[in-house]
Amino acid sequence: MLPSPAMAPADAANDEPPQAPPDRPGEIQHAEFLGLRFALLTQRQALHAILENTGAPYRYVVTPNAYHVVAAHEDPSRLLPIYRAAWLSLCDSRIIRTLARLDRHSLPLVTGSDLVASLFAALNRHDHICAPKRILVVGPSRGTEAALRAGYPSIDFEVLSAPAGLAQSAERRLAVARACMNRTWDIALLCVGCPAQELIAQALGELGSKSGVALCVGASIDFLTGVRARAPLWLQKLGLEWAYRLMREPARMWRRYLVESPRILRIFLAHRSPRWR
Repeated sequence: MLPSPAMAPADAANDEPPQAPPDRPGEIQHAEFLGLRFALLTQRQALHAILENTGAPYRYVVTPNAYHVVAAHEDPSRLLPIYRAAWLSLCDSRIIRTLARLDRHSLPLVTGSDLVASLFAALNRHDHICAPKRILVVGPSRGTEAALRAGYPSIDFEVLSAPAGLAQSAERRLAVARACMNRTWDIALLCVGCPAQELIAQALGELGSKSGVALCVGASIDFLTGVRARAPLWLQKLGLEWAYRLMREPARMWRRYLVESPRILRIFLAHRSPRWR
């Protein structure tokens, strides 16, 4: 069952530090951490920036969590440049935020799932200050479209299903990117998992996308439509959402959470501030 727009996750402003004032009007400040550039924007500020910047030039948004950071560092020549070139890189991990605090950085927490829920709620209520936006949702099955239309009838969107095996097939990723190019959209939600969604975001620029914002947001639509259950808020605040997902999908998630994601500690120690030494 879809949550009603009024029940969509709030801005989470109480869980985020305020943004430092920009050096120049319109400039978005970033913090360097773990080899990535994290935007110092709250969820509300990030949503406003996305809605206001769907015109030229084309740009994309990444939402790195611990697994994404590890993947980027284990394939640095291919993935690190994509993360660093993102228009917005939003911290989607309480683990990353905690490690950043240990190194005296203050990163706002902006999860891709909450950002997408807020985006759909805002567009469905018509409470955004800019012109209506057309949304392209890339990845889910066609059945997702009916669920989204029932829950968000005021939004102009299209669902583009994607084949399996995108992470292993450059040919399939290119086909998806070309299919996106053949559609009209202001915001593309790339929901095909890391690293496929980030590689498709890069491909859209290489294919000549002139405008629009692509968001790399993983399973966000599945959570929004109830295809997958998200952890209760109290578990999220305790930083245990990963444990909930592991319990719900052990066969799919055990390696990510028990083997790959913990490698972020090694990356943290390698990148820690000179103040630690």
